[in-house]
Amino acid sequence: MRTKTPHTQDLQQQQNRPWSQQRRLEFIEFRLAWDGRVNRSDLIDAFGISLPQASLDFRVYAELAPENAVYDPRRKAYLRTPDFLPRLSAESSSGFLAGLLGVASGQTPTEAAYLGWVPPVAVVEVPSRHVDPSVLRAVLAAVKTSRSLDIDYQSMNRSAATRRRVTPHALAFDGSRWHFRAYCHEHLDFRDFLLARVIRVAAEVEQAVDPASDVEWCNILDVVLEANPELSPAQRRVVELDYGMESGRVVIPVREALMFYFLRRLGLDHSESSASRTQQITWANRGEFPLREGLPRATGMP
Repeated sequence: MRTKTPHTQDLQQQQNRPWSQQRRLEFIEFRLAWDGRVNRSDLIDAFGISLPQASLDFRVYAELAPENAVYDPRRKAYLRTPDFLPRLSAESSSGFLAGLLGVASGQTPTEAAYLGWVPPVAVVEVPSRHVDPSVLRAVLAAVKTSRSLDIDYQSMNRSAATRRRVTPHALAFDGSRWHFRAYCHEHLDFRDFLLARVIRVAAEVEQAVDPASDVEWCNILDVVLEANPELSPAQRRVVELDYGMESGRVVIPVREALMFYFLRRLGLDHSESSASRTQQITWANRGEFPLREGLPRATGMP
């Protein structure tokens, strides 16, 4: 299927529409793209609108993208045409797969997703890490108001929880765990703190720190990935297809503070000499980064 990025006129029209209608038009296009069909009942059930409003929304979408759908009176539904091209957003599989993952993992109710027909799907379960809602609310409030927190934190290096004063300024997800990025007033530097290891928030205090001074967080590094040259030409072509590489490489922007987690998740947290044919991708521009014991310089997790 061809892809298309919305042009300037489409974007201007989106800005002039009510937000609620824009959402419904996106729903129509999403269902056409991934389910191949959509009708007024789908729109009514998803948004709780009236039949006249649903009919109006379909007329608006037909004016916006007349080539995208044709009405089938026998099936009482609009069907995707062979000439379908998205008009409201750039076409991407990630939106459908994210919705499917949310439904399959139980994080998103089926009725809250844009999905129509759902294929059989399974998700590999991993142990979840509990985050105290009161801790998360306190961290979010501290980030929003630029305040500091006194927390009781259980680190891997100490037998009991200790009191820390931290000034959070951002949250980060490493693929399995949620952290908050904060200035540690004990070590006098910026560090990553696991939300799940905060035993309790003891107090909120007035002690702001400028997030812009967290250089490693603000610094964005372009990581160049390539297929492992030790693979056969056919294997390299498969890897390039898997990772959406163009001209044999893909560039991923990564915050310097998160580089350690990024490399570990991709299995690249080893020395260049230890790469083998079992490693599908390689870090092509490794030599451009400051190293510490073979890894980019990064503040550790306390």
